[in-house]
Amino acid sequence: MTSSGPRPRALESEIRLRTALSEERPPRGSWIRIAGPISAVLLGVFSAAFYLRPIGVIRFLQETRLGWSGVTRSEVALSNGLMTYYMTGGYSDQEPVVMVHGLGPNAALEWRGVMAPVAAGHYKVIAPNLLGFASSDHKQVPYSIAYEAAAISDLIDNLKIDKINLVGHDLGADVALYYAVDHPDKVERLILVSGGMMGANAAGRLRHGLIPSTPEQMRAVVDTTFFGLPPMPDFMYERMAAALADDLSAQAGMLDSVGKDEGHIRSKLGQIFNTLTVIMLGGKDTVYPFARGKALHSMLPGSATVIFKTSGHDPALEHPDEFGESLLYLFRQTEGGR
Repeated sequence: MTSSGPRPRALESEIRLRTALSEERPPRGSWIRIAGPISAVLLGVFSAAFYLRPIGVIRFLQETRLGWSGVTRSEVALSNGLMTYYMTGGYSDQEPVVMVHGLGPNAALEWRGVMAPVAAGHYKVIAPNLLGFASSDHKQVPYSIAYEAAAISDLIDNLKIDKINLVGHDLGADVALYYAVDHPDKVERLILVSGGMMGANAAGRLRHGLIPSTPEQMRAVVDTTFFGLPPMPDFMYERMAAALADDLSAQAGMLDSVGKDEGHIRSKLGQIFNTLTVIMLGGKDTVYPFARGKALHSMLPGSATVIFKTSGHDPALEHPDEFGESLLYLFRQTEGGR
């Protein structure tokens, strides 16, 4: 027997609540319908940005990844212009490492794979964009190795650094050498990677092929310096080559100065006789061949050599883990291997 009287008040309240909840619940699949257009818009924005500024977008993505590992980008006003640089976190009393990049589209981002691992060894790593490169100031000035070495000196003074471990790659090795012979009291250890005293003839050959002129040449540059990018249409490689032309003045000026500025370095090599100097070479390097590294080794009595047998011209990019471990080992050595 059932009751035909009024429903209990609590039951009516529950029915109303269930009805309200069922009416407010989004239809099944509504989030997918919302996320789909948003994702399409974001993808469209990214594609447009990459089309307009391909190198800028790649550098932004690399900087973002560096930020996740504790590396920040900063800038400083030097006497010759604004210089941007990447720096790891940590404490002020950590031993500083200054890494000077060479030619090519990466600029300071060529050190992206080794900055955090070296910093984990309790070193403060600073990687500047040389003047005329990437996001540092671009001016109509006579760029040279001496000019960039003066900018490095200005940066070190601005950061109030007394002693440094100095690393230079490619033509950045000449910049590091130029700074070292003029400031031997400031350089604790000097690491020269795939570069240093290349000679005017070799610099002239590099000068002719400085900026890729065909999509195939640009594709080769992308494959060896950026890594991981999927194949793209030829017109994107052409746009990349055009973007890299922004750094052409600085790169060409540095190469043109090799004869004169390496003469200055050679005349003062005796100043770094007591500096622990190591020459790092790629066993498969076609830009800076092994014979050139041996010649540099003979110019620097007491220097040591490290060879990455399977690396080409960019061991820091090709084998970052091995390269970082080697740097840490060398930084912990004193003169004479003690």
